[in-house]
Amino acid sequence: MLPCTFAAATPAAFGNVALLAYVQAPTANDITISGKVTDAGSNSGLPGVAIRVEGTTKGTISDVDGNFTLSAPADGMLVISSIGYTLQKVPINNQTRFTIALQQDVAALKEVVVVGYGETNRRDLTGSVVTMDAEAIQQTNKVNAYQAIQGQVPGVNIQSADNKPGGGFNIRIRGSNTINSNQTVDQGGFSAGQNPLFVVDGIFVNDINFLNPSDIERMDVLKDASATAIYGSRGSNGVIIIQTKRGSKGPMTVQYDNYVGVRQAYNLPRMFNGPEFIDSIIDGVVGMNYASGNLAFTRNDVVLNDFLRPNEQENVANNRYTDWVDLVLKNGFQTNHTIGVSGGSDNTTYGFGVGYTKDKGTFEGEDYERMNLRGDINGKLSSLVSVGFSNYASFSTRNEGSREGLRSAYRLRPTGTPYDENGKPLFFPLQGETFITNPLFEPANAILETKSLNYLSNLSLIITPTDNLKFTSTFSPNLEFSRFGEYRGQFSKATSGNTANTRAEVINRNRMSYTWDNIVNYNLEMNEDNVLNATFVYSQFLDRYESYDMQRRNFSTDAFSFYNIDAGSVIQSVGGNLSKQTLESFTGRVNYNFKQKYLFTLTGRYDGSSILSAQNKWAFFPSAAFAWRIKDESFLVNNNLFYDLKARFSYGQTGNNGGGGGLAPLGSQSLIGSGFTNLGDQVVQTAFITNLANQNLTWEKTKEFNVGLDFGFLQNRIYGSLDIYNRKNTGIIFYRPVPTVTGYSGVFENVGEAVNKGVEFGLTSVNVAKPDFTWKTNLNFAANRNEVTKLYGDLDEIQFWSMDAPYVHRIGEPVGSNFSWIFDGVWQLDEIDQARAYGQQPGQVKVKDINNDGVIDAKDRTVVGSNMPKWTGGITNTINYKNIDFSFFLHTAQGATAHSYFHRTHAWDGVDGPARFNTLKVNYWTPENASNETYQRGNGGPWTESLLFKDVSYVKVGYITLGYSLPESAISFMKMKRLRVYATAQNPFVFTNYDGWDPENAARNSWGAGVMSRVLMGGVNVNF
Repeated sequence: MLPCTFAAATPAAFGNVALLAYVQAPTANDITISGKVTDAGSNSGLPGVAIRVEGTTKGTISDVDGNFTLSAPADGMLVISSIGYTLQKVPINNQTRFTIALQQDVAALKEVVVVGYGETNRRDLTGSVVTMDAEAIQQTNKVNAYQAIQGQVPGVNIQSADNKPGGGFNIRIRGSNTINSNQTVDQGGFSAGQNPLFVVDGIFVNDINFLNPSDIERMDVLKDASATAIYGSRGSNGVIIIQTKRGSKGPMTVQYDNYVGVRQAYNLPRMFNGPEFIDSIIDGVVGMNYASGNLAFTRNDVVLNDFLRPNEQENVANNRYTDWVDLVLKNGFQTNHTIGVSGGSDNTTYGFGVGYTKDKGTFEGEDYERMNLRGDINGKLSSLVSVGFSNYASFSTRNEGSREGLRSAYRLRPTGTPYDENGKPLFFPLQGETFITNPLFEPANAILETKSLNYLSNLSLIITPTDNLKFTSTFSPNLEFSRFGEYRGQFSKATSGNTANTRAEVINRNRMSYTWDNIVNYNLEMNEDNVLNATFVYSQFLDRYESYDMQRRNFSTDAFSFYNIDAGSVIQSVGGNLSKQTLESFTGRVNYNFKQKYLFTLTGRYDGSSILSAQNKWAFFPSAAFAWRIKDESFLVNNNLFYDLKARFSYGQTGNNGGGGGLAPLGSQSLIGSGFTNLGDQVVQTAFITNLANQNLTWEKTKEFNVGLDFGFLQNRIYGSLDIYNRKNTGIIFYRPVPTVTGYSGVFENVGEAVNKGVEFGLTSVNVAKPDFTWKTNLNFAANRNEVTKLYGDLDEIQFWSMDAPYVHRIGEPVGSNFSWIFDGVWQLDEIDQARAYGQQPGQVKVKDINNDGVIDAKDRTVVGSNMPKWTGGITNTINYKNIDFSFFLHTAQGATAHSYFHRTHAWDGVDGPARFNTLKVNYWTPENASNETYQRGNGGPWTESLLFKDVSYVKVGYITLGYSLPESAISFMKMKRLRVYATAQNPFVFTNYDGWDPENAARNSWGAGVMSRVLMGGVNVNF
C-alpha cells in the first residue's frame, strides 16, 4: 500500500467543523495541478470545496480563499463538489492550472410544495408549510403514518392514544383550537374534532391509519391561516396533505421493501413483589389504626393471617409468589412487505403496489393485520387533454384483545395461585375474591375484533387549451366499511363465570363520501418582473354515515362467538343511526410575483355547510400573505454568507362548523326520539323532542397572524425556518347546560373564545460533507401557550368531570386544565397539632390551603397544569460513510401534567385499609420512614386525589438504524440497482420521571390500555 499524507483544511468558513482530506502519494504518471474554485455569481473564492480524481482515492479540499493543489494523472477527470452548488466534472488533459466556477444549486429552493389545489416552488412560498418526503417517511419504518410524522414537524403535537397494535393517535397543530367539555380522558385530553383535515390524493378522510407509510410519496403540513385558508371552514385545525406514490416516466422500475422484527414490552411499572406486598398489608393495618387516632398501634400488633385467604397463607408460608405481569406478557411480532412498480412513456405513466403488514402485541390476543393495494394510470388523449385514474384500497383486521387482562395482571396480589395441582389455570386465583379473575383466561374469552375496508379513488380530467390555462376536474369517492364484533365468554372477567352475563355485540358502520373539485389555473407572465398565477375552484363534498348495532346476552355456549348473535336469549339493545352532511365551496387564490423578490398571495373561500341553519350556513374565509426575498436584494445577492433569506407575513381566517365541539350534522336542530311507556296495562310507543334547536348557531372562526423567516447559510449547509404566530378562536361552539326544569340538558351555542400563541423553529445542518463521509442533523422545536379568553355570560370558569378526572375551562388558563388540590407532602409526627387543626392525622396527604382560611375545601382547588406540553421537539442525525448509513431520532414533549389513570387504579389501593390489590411500589410513609412522597398505607386521608397529577414530560428515542448498501458491481448480475440491508431498534428507550405505563397517554383509562413496547427489526430495500 502506498503511503498517505493527511492535511487539515481551514475550517474558518464552516464554524467549528473542520474538513479533513487525504492526498495519495503521486505515481509516475501524475502531474501536479493547482487552481482556484470560485462562486460563479460573485467570483469570490470558495473554501471547503471537495476536489477529487474520479475513480481514485486522490483528493483534497480548497483552502479559505478557494485555492487547491493536487497530484493527479494527466488524463484524469476532476470531480468538484460542495454543499449548495451543482457538481462539476473537469477533464485534466495535461493542464496544470484551473479556474473553476461553481453554479449555485437552487434545487432546494425549487422544491415543489403542495399547497392545496396546486403546487408552488419553496422559494415562492408565502405560508407556513413543512414537507416530509418518501425517504424521510421510510426511514422511520413505522406501521402507520401518524408514527412516521411524530416529532418530525415543529408545531405538530402527536400523541399515541393506544399502545396496542393498530391503536390510534391524536394530533394537534398549533395548540387547542376549540372547547369540548365531552372530551374523554382516554383520548389524552384530545377530541377527534381537534385533529387536522387530512387530504389523501385530493380526498378528505377522517383518519390515516389505513395507509401504508411505504406507499406515501410526501406529506405536506399546512399550519398557518394563509396556507390553510384555501380549505376554508375545514382548515382551522391545520391541514395535512398526503400524496401516495404514482407512476413516472421511464423504464419500468420495481421496488421491494421489507422488515421483520420482535416486539418487546418495556418500561414496565415496578409493582410490589411478594415480601414487599406482605409488608404493605402489615403497614396498612397500622395505618388503619393511625387513621382512627390510635398512634400507639405497631406492626407487632398485626395478626397477618387475619388479612390473608387460606391459599395465600399457604403460599406465603412456602415463600411461593407470582409475578402476574411477567406471566401474561410475551414477545410480539411485526413485519411489513411492500412491492411497488412504476414506469411509463411520454404519453402514459402507470404505477401500482401491494403491501402487507402484521403486528402482534405483547398480550395474547392483540394483533393488527393490514393489506394495501394501490394503482394509478395517467395518459394524454391529445396535446390538450389528459386523464388519470387512481385507486387505493386497504383491508385491515384489528383484534384489540381483552380490555381487562392487563389491568387484572397488575391488580392481582402476588400471594395468589395461578394454577391448580394439575397445572390448569384457576379462574379465581384468590379464594373468596370474585372481582378479579385469572388473566390467563382472557385471550380465549374476551374477543374484540374490527374489520375495516377503506377505498379511495380519484378520476381526473385535465384540459390545457393554452400554455397558461389549465382546467382540472376531479371526482374522488371514498368508501369505508367496518364491522366491530365483541364477545365476552363465560370465563372472562366481565362475566365472572356467570353465563347470564355472557354477551355478544355487533356494530356495522358504513360511510360514503365524495369530493368533486373543478379547478381553473391561469398563469400570466407579463414580463420578467411581473408574474401572476390565479386558481379558482368550485367544490362539492358529501358525507353519508350509517350504523347499526345489536347486543344480546345469556349464551348457552361460547362456540358461536359474536357470529351467531341470535343464540343469545336476552336482547339487550338494538339501534341504528344515519347522518348526512354536505359542503359547497367557491374558492379563489391569486399569487403575484414582482421582480422575483416580492411575493403576494390573496386567498378567499366561500363555504356553505348543511350542519348549520339556513341563515348561517354560508361564511367567507379570506387570507393574505406577503413574502420578501431579502437574499435577492442587491445588497445581499453577492453575499456568500447567505444562501437564502426570506421573510414571510400572513393573516387569515379559517372556520370550524362545530365538529370540534361535538356538534353532530343535525346538532343545531330539534330532533325527535322514540320510546315506550305504560298506559294502564298497555305498552304505548312515544315520540318526543330530544334537544333544543339553535337557529342562531354559526361558524367557529380562527383568525391568525404569522411572521416567518426562511434562511440558509454557508452554501445552504445550515438552513431552516422560524415562525411566530398568534391565533384567536372566536364563536367557539359549546354545549351549554340549561336548567333541568326545561326538560333538556343543554343547547349548542357560540359561547367561547381562546388564544394560541407560539413559536416554531426548524433547522437542518450539514455538519460534515466529504466525498465518502457525510453527517446531517435535523432539529425542530415548538412552544405553544393556550388560553381561554371568554366563556358564556359572566362565567369565568366551567368545571366538569371526565373519566373520573376533574377539569376546568377557566379564563386565563389553557383549555381543559386539570383542576384539583395541590399536593404538599405528608403530615409528619412532629406536625400532629397542625394536622389535627385540619382534621387530619400524621401519615395522611397534606394539600395547600390556597386561601389560607384554615380549612381545606372546594375553594382550595386550583389549576394543576395542563395535558398540553409547554414545548415539543425532535432531532434526527443521519451519517453516511461510503456504503454504510447510520441514523437515530429522538423526540420530546415537556411541561405537560396529566391525571394519571394508571395511578388511580394501580397505586391508590390501601387508602382506607390493607391493600385489596397489589399496587405500584412506592416509598410510602410509616412511623419509621418519614416519607413525603406518598401517604401511609390504610391512612390516606381525604385528599389523595392530589397525588394523581403527574408530570408526563418525556424524551423518547424513536429509532436507531444501521444499514449497508451493497456496491452496484456486486448486485448488477441480479439486475438490481440497489440492495440495502439494515437493522433498526424502534422506540428502544424512554427517559421520563413518570412511573406508569406510558407518559404519552397517561390520562387514558387503564381499561383497555396497553404497555409500551420496542421493536428490534431487520429489513431490506431492493430496487430493480
